[in-house]
Amino acid sequence: MKKSYYFAELSSSYDAEIQDLLNDSEGKSALKARLKEKRQELASILPMIEFAPEMVAPVFYDAFSFANPKAMAAVVDCEPDDGDFPAWDHVSPLVTVAEWAGPYLAAVLAERAGEEFMVTAASLEFIRKFDHSAPPAAAEDNEDADRERSDDDDGRGDDDSDRDLAEAGDDWLGEQGFDSLKS
Repeated sequence: MKKSYYFAELSSSYDAEIQDLLNDSEGKSALKARLKEKRQELASILPMIEFAPEMVAPVFYDAFSFANPKAMAAVVDCEPDDGDFPAWDHVSPLVTVAEWAGPYLAAVLAERAGEEFMVTAASLEFIRKFDHSAPPAAAEDNEDADRERSDDDDGRGDDDSDRDLAEAGDDWLGEQGFDSLKS
């Protein structure tokens, strides 16, 4: 999925925020409880929509369904400062907001930066749900891969290069005036 720089950076931060909410310190699933807590804290974290939207956007986790994925894909390719960033009025027909999220939506839209934030939140959720692109695997030369596997198989792999490195290090230390291991 093609994303603007803004959404590429922000979606990474949003993913990290969601990962932080997933489990408690004991490794048990805590997402549901932590999302509930975030939603209850909305009034206190609302000022963050302008400078850290990824911290507030989890309030709308799973709150959107997307009727027109192609149009949303165009939205996530926009930069907020370029003049082509759509208004919430343009994006809202492209999404359905879950009924439970209505009060949160109203609270956000009452803020000065609320409309831009809602576009951002919907876009982050769209990316989370639909961006299944992974970085392409590095192309590997089969001959190199075979050589690495055979090195691993015989257990010797880099012994020769380790020895060469040790000898080079010993030579350098000797040149610096230190006693050589060879002597």
